Amino acid sequence: MKKLISNTVLFLMALVSFAQDGEDPVVWSQDLIPLGDSQYELIMKATIDEGWHLYSQFTAEGGSLPSEFTYVNEGSEYELIGSTTESATLKVYSEIFEVEETLFKKEAVFKQKIRMLKPDINQVKVELFYQVCKEVCIPQDKVFYFSLDGSEIAPVEESLDASSIAMANALKLDLKNKDVLRGIVGSSSEGQTGLLVIFGLGFLGGLIALLTPCVFPMIPLTVSFFTKKSQSRSKGIFDASLYGFFIVIIYFLLSLPFHLFDSVDSQILNTIATNIWLNLFFFLIFVFFAFSFFGYYELTLPSSWANKMDSASNRVGGGLGIFFMAVTLAIVSFSCTGPILGGLLGSTALAEGDVATNLSAGMLGFGVALALPFALFAMFPAWLQSLPKSGGWMTTVKVVLGFLELALAFKFLSNADLVGNWGLFKRE
Repeated sequence: MKKLISNTVLFLMALVSFAQDGEDPVVWSQDLIPLGDSQYELIMKATIDEGWHLYSQFTAEGGSLPSEFTYVNEGSEYELIGSTTESATLKVYSEIFEVEETLFKKEAVFKQKIRMLKPDINQVKVELFYQVCKEVCIPQDKVFYFSLDGSEIAPVEESLDASSIAMANALKLDLKNKDVLRGIVGSSSEGQTGLLVIFGLGFLGGLIALLTPCVFPMIPLTVSFFTKKSQSRSKGIFDASLYGFFIVIIYFLLSLPFHLFDSVDSQILNTIATNIWLNLFFFLIFVFFAFSFFGYYELTLPSSWANKMDSASNRVGGGLGIFFMAVTLAIVSFSCTGPILGGLLGSTALAEGDVATNLSAGMLGFGVALALPFALFAMFPAWLQSLPKSGGWMTTVKVVLGFLELALAFKFLSNADLVGNWGLFKRE
């Protein structure tokens, strides 16, 4: 059990280390060699810390994720000459995935020759998705900019592709009318129905959180540890189910402090809801959340919190150790779940009824959705084969969530505009 806990916590601690300290065990460098006749060779070199490794583009299927290069605007601005070559690799058998994997240690060099199709293009952008691993694996992204004429590369303004915009439009929430949300949630005379709807909204938020890079790669890894390292299948199912139960309890407990304010009457809450400065504050908060999903920065909790959970889980083991594992999950996944929970808090504040009770229902739904896969996949491990592989699609999910956060932000700005009569938004 202690080995199970320490391996899982190691995975979670690695996430905290990357987000909090910015210490990446892989340092990348790049070079560009002109070959003449509008041809160039792009060189991308990784220097890997001792004990860590990353995977080849051609590692075996069914194992860890391979390194994947995306050559932006390839075909329109330039063409590839052959495929991306690699330096010498190692073959290592994975006991977890039961396949022979191809990987790099200490150093990896990738080379790609290109031929320019447009003479006025002086910059080539290459995106890389890879995993850096040390017993467990963390997905990473890297972007290379190659200057063909030796000039300094200015920051490039990123734009969303058509598929990302289409997904965002499909998932946009209609937050224009506060009465619409209240009608969905229900009035005090329909309290039970309203709580079920809020539970459903929280459950939906939890399902979305499962698709983020902070959570999704952990599902097969955690389930594999529970099922393969336990003495029996029933023990593995029990431990995974207990892990899921603790996740539900943790998120539900986060709503309990709000019940301390149950003596505040609805009239005061309505007064706060129509306060210009408070609405502007919420507007800025949700814009801040949105840009974290767009990748401008990461929201993380102090790494010392996760360190304490790590020490506690190693000391106690058993069921209490699994509880500390669940706490660590909540801490290190905050960069992805935090903005979603913030949106849930904003939605419950707009709904009729007791805010604290609404929030408890929403947090309960969120925790159930987040915990469910760990128990289900432990009971039916064959289902793991149907899971999509982690990859760039998770970035698209975060972008869509960023748009949803912006929609909620502009709802609060609209409230401030209405109260202040500024005329920023046209209303019929």
